[in-house]
Amino acid sequence: MTKIKLIESKELKKYFIERGYNCIPPYQIANNNDTVFLTAGIQPLLSDYRIGKFNSDKYNKLYLSQPVIRTQYINGIKEGFSIAFINSTSAGFNISEEEHNKLVNDWIELFYLIGMTTDNISTISKDYVRDWGDLIVCGKKIFYYYNNIELGDTTFFDRIQRNGKSIGIDSMSDVGFGLERIRWCINNKSYYDIYSDSKQLDVEVKAYLSAIALLTVNNIVPTNKNSGYRARQFSKKLAVLLNGKKFSEEESKYLDECMLYWNDWQEKKEPSDMNIIKQEYVRNCNRFIIDKLIDEGYKNLNGININISREEMAKRLISSGVEKDNVKKLIR
Repeated sequence: MTKIKLIESKELKKYFIERGYNCIPPYQIANNNDTVFLTAGIQPLLSDYRIGKFNSDKYNKLYLSQPVIRTQYINGIKEGFSIAFINSTSAGFNISEEEHNKLVNDWIELFYLIGMTTDNISTISKDYVRDWGDLIVCGKKIFYYYNNIELGDTTFFDRIQRNGKSIGIDSMSDVGFGLERIRWCINNKSYYDIYSDSKQLDVEVKAYLSAIALLTVNNIVPTNKNSGYRARQFSKKLAVLLNGKKFSEEESKYLDECMLYWNDWQEKKEPSDMNIIKQEYVRNCNRFIIDKLIDEGYKNLNGININISREEMAKRLISSGVEKDNVKKLIR
């Protein structure tokens, strides 16, 4: 067990199965409800419990490693902070605080097994009161840190109400940790490393490649609204970061690794179609290049259809009066 690397979904699932947990398959990431995407593992578990799932005794110890998207981190991307990550969660409904503490202790035991030391783990606790959609939830939250890096938090909720009335959940345990943060703390590698070293790549580029890959694995097609809007937005930001250039060999390799990673953690049996990513990226690079040329003073470019190949874009730019040398500099 000490050799666990937490890189494959089966490794962590095996740990919780051995401790009597009911392991729940990951949900599709598009939520389009109170949030556009799932942002925590407890979110879909609570929703399903409310409609009658997980309410027998065999479901009092749940485990779910849920891929999530948190768009509030778009402007704060750096080492250790990402848009897309895995919120590994254990949970229980209508259980005692003592039973909640046992769920927490299973995580603490895991931390020790993978090499974390007691002296480097610290906690901060606080009372927690929040609106969760149509619910008001109250409880005691404890944040866990390793070498002052936040790993996640645990909460024992002792009041869950809707319009001041009980909804049949007297208590709820939510134990959630960021899996990539845990690996980062123990591996002495980049937070963004997956199967190989990625230090030569820009952190923001890796963040957007990862988020785009996760959305693609979840069959989210770029559009101008809802979850598809975010897929398009992430691709546009990537086009700006890379100045409209083609993916380098290193960037393509990292994207491949992201696709493998998210396919595994979403427990998909078939590989996802990467053409969606490539076509959308070319589209957004074309838009970026046209806008750049317009800013430089070129006219008659707004009518060019951006849903074309890079080669066709080069031809149309030249025919619209852009010098060949300038086109070569931009379309690389």
